[in-house]
Amino acid sequence: MKGIKIFMAALCFIFLALVYTSCQKEYSYEGGSGADSTSETSSYILEGEPASCFDFSVNGNYNPGAPLTIDNTVQVMVNVSSVGSYSIKTATINGISFSSSGNFTSTGSQELILHGTGTPLNPGKFSYKPNSSVSQCSFDINVTNADPPSTYELAKNADGTCSNYSVPGSFYHGTPLNNNIMAIKVNVMAPGNFTISTNTVNGMTFSLTGNFTTTGLQSIKLIGRGTPKDVGIFSFTPQIIDANNNNNSACSLDVYVF
Repeated sequence: MKGIKIFMAALCFIFLALVYTSCQKEYSYEGGSGADSTSETSSYILEGEPASCFDFSVNGNYNPGAPLTIDNTVQVMVNVSSVGSYSIKTATINGISFSSSGNFTSTGSQELILHGTGTPLNPGKFSYKPNSSVSQCSFDINVTNADPPSTYELAKNADGTCSNYSVPGSFYHGTPLNNNIMAIKVNVMAPGNFTISTNTVNGMTFSLTGNFTTTGLQSIKLIGRGTPKDVGIFSFTPQIIDANNNNNSACSLDVYVF
């Protein structure tokens, strides 16, 4: 009788061990590091590569010994074939580099904003190439001594609204701005450095610092920053922030937040 009890106890022990092992395997499969537990990486190329990339748009001033600011950006067109996370960057050359990371939520052609960091070391022209396995496309950064302020005015209509402005892209409350811009027109009377900024409305602001090299009517793109707080239509007033243009009044435009 005692032998039977020992035999039955051994069977129970083996059964419990098998159940435990099976549960552990099931748990590892369900909670493991499979493809569903991490975000997918997007597939994209620089627009026009590998032979002829679209023009890069360089923003901000680059002066020896002056640290880059949030206005030192480079806009580039990309073509996204599958959505997901992305990370694009350049090497550090002459003390500065450019990069951007985030998530593409739609496919097709779209604009990407690379943000500059660091401090230019020496004057001159320096070439930067975004990391890409198939492209030889690059953009140049001219590091020069500071220029005097430009003389210019905002192009506006008789009612005070900005002339021929556009605010492409989508704005959603609670979603940080990423690659969002505000395009406005300016009339340049004398080349030089410039700074234009809007007021901060509903958690957002738009601004740009750069250098006008030619005179006449031209379009510039203010870079959006911040996170929209509420849904609605919000009025912004781009304004010149320069010593040569203190008496120039601002124009107004609307941004729709969904």
